[in-house]
Amino acid sequence: MRNSIKITAIAFALTVIGCNTKTETITATDVVETPEVVELAAITAPKSIEQKRSVVFIAGYDKGGNTYYKDAKAYFESQNKEVVETAYSLQEIILWLNINHNNNPYSEIHIVNKSKLNEMSIETTVKGEKVTSETLKNVLADGSLPKLKNVLTKDAKLIFHASGIGNDIDLMDTFKEAFKTDIEPSIVSTSLVSVFGGKFTPHYLAKPYYGYYPTANSPGRIDLAKEFSKKYDDSDIDWFSVLDNESEKYQGDIYTYKFNVPVKWEFDYENEEEIPSFRTLEEMYDWMKENQEIAKDLEQMNIPIQKFRWFETVKGNKLIIKGKSTVVVVLEPVMSPAYPQEYMTPTIDNLRLFDTL
Repeated sequence: MRNSIKITAIAFALTVIGCNTKTETITATDVVETPEVVELAAITAPKSIEQKRSVVFIAGYDKGGNTYYKDAKAYFESQNKEVVETAYSLQEIILWLNINHNNNPYSEIHIVNKSKLNEMSIETTVKGEKVTSETLKNVLADGSLPKLKNVLTKDAKLIFHASGIGNDIDLMDTFKEAFKTDIEPSIVSTSLVSVFGGKFTPHYLAKPYYGYYPTANSPGRIDLAKEFSKKYDDSDIDWFSVLDNESEKYQGDIYTYKFNVPVKWEFDYENEEEIPSFRTLEEMYDWMKENQEIAKDLEQMNIPIQKFRWFETVKGNKLIIKGKSTVVVVLEPVMSPAYPQEYMTPTIDNLRLFDTL
């Protein structure tokens, strides 16, 4: 085999575009320095050393009828936070922070990114690779990611509203390195799914449950419910009923949605004789598991190889392998233990919802 080229990996990753900013300006007023004024300033100065400032990066855009980013923007604007939609990658986020700090340091930097299967869709650099711990380490090592200036307060937090990435400790550690200045910011993330624009509340978190099947080859609701029951045997969810519920009908209602994950690889060979042929699907599975490129991608997605619908074609000296899996996500909103009919408020200091590194 001459070489192998992966054309497309996780194709559900979203491209980040948009524009909107709100900027605060602090104006100083000259005063006459009488002894009384000097004494008053000495008393009150420690309380105003640092201005608390939060900025929110809406790092994505909506497709079709989805309104995730629109709803997230509305939510944070309702909290009078500074909202930015012009930063499409970590590179642009850092540059924006460096240019727009106006000597007013940031205490909270929020990044909103609609991740799927715990994978972020934001880019490392402009038109660069999607962010993973590996790709982020690469741009840190080669210097293509700019350095963040000293624009953080001493208690600064980098807060991710991206579903499930709190499980990736290595990625969180790498984010801390990427945004470190003289100050090392705390990294706040969650293993839960961030939901914006809910029917009954503008923002809440939900616990996700995942099932898969080859696209266009659904096993049916009964068998799919059995798979969920076996996989999550400690849950008392009525899977059969939930899989037929596509939206919240009341506060805390468990519901389901689906999306497809397509993948594609192309492999070039010196001649047709080198191209492998597969008599059975199992032979194809064995070959794919031994291929480092494919095996790595499938491991990152954490979708069993049997849950894809696979196609192989040969064009000249090129072997093309395509697959598509349908992901079934069941979301269970996190409700308040004290008031089970109320959503648990998604404050970043809530240790039941967010992890801080």
